[in-house]
Amino acid sequence: MNDFNRKTQAGAVAYFRYCIKNGDVEGALSCFHPEAVYIDRDGKELRSLEQIQVAMESICRLKLNIQGEIPHVTVVGNLAMWLDRWVMTGITPDGQPIKMTGHTSCIMKKDEADNWLWIVDNPFGSAILNH
Repeated sequence: MNDFNRKTQAGAVAYFRYCIKNGDVEGALSCFHPEAVYIDRDGKELRSLEQIQVAMESICRLKLNIQGEIPHVTVVGNLAMWLDRWVMTGITPDGQPIKMTGHTSCIMKKDEADNWLWIVDNPFGSAILNH
């Protein structure tokens, strides 16, 4: 496995994307704070690690490659706001290509070990307002 420095925001995001690409549900879930909220494409708020795990299982099953642009990160104490554009590509189980794009608008929080975790993960940004 690659050596990711999750004590930086970029390292934490790189680790999360690595887990998605490699189908590592447990690793992806470890990127979320215990009080995290994940906002799905329809704007539904998943408010527990158990609910977030279901979403991560669905995403990790596809082993999608996520590439982001240079993010805009604002840090205030142990919180950080992460904004970026991303492209997610892969192949469905029946062989069809997938390509999705989005604008992430997320909040990260340091844990006790100073690792950055998602406290609010909104990978679809303001697009959820269209639902």
